[in-house]
Amino acid sequence: MANAKKEQATTEDAVLLMFLSLAENDGIEMNVTLNVQGTLVSGVLIGSRAYYDGITESAHDLRDDTMSRIIGKRFEDLKDEYVKQKQEQGDKKADEQEPPAYIHLRNAKYQHTQPAHPAWWRGKVSSVDAFSFDSLI
Repeated sequence: MANAKKEQATTEDAVLLMFLSLAENDGIEMNVTLNVQGTLVSGVLIGSRAYYDGITESAHDLRDDTMSRIIGKRFEDLKDEYVKQKQEQGDKKADEQEPPAYIHLRNAKYQHTQPAHPAWWRGKVSSVDAFSFDSLI
């Protein structure tokens, strides 16, 4: 992740970026419905840390113990790298910080193709065409 090319959010939607900041920096969670290239995705908007924690915890439920340990460890490493980057960014002024490139949802559901159960969801902020708060689906 440290060597990975950093992706930037290309949205100029100040409202969406504000809510992403609240989720990311203040731990605020809220119901949201996103229009992503014509598909409606609804769920609870969460920050990256909550997403990594959720995936790590979900890995414990896998039937394959080896896969559970590997996925849990990898997501724990990703979270540690994320926390390190956030600490390094913490020294910058708010207007110098990069906007989030990804948006994370817990209990994600799709309008027409429901998964067997609500899922963890991660998508590019730049792919969000529209959004609303309070779940529509």
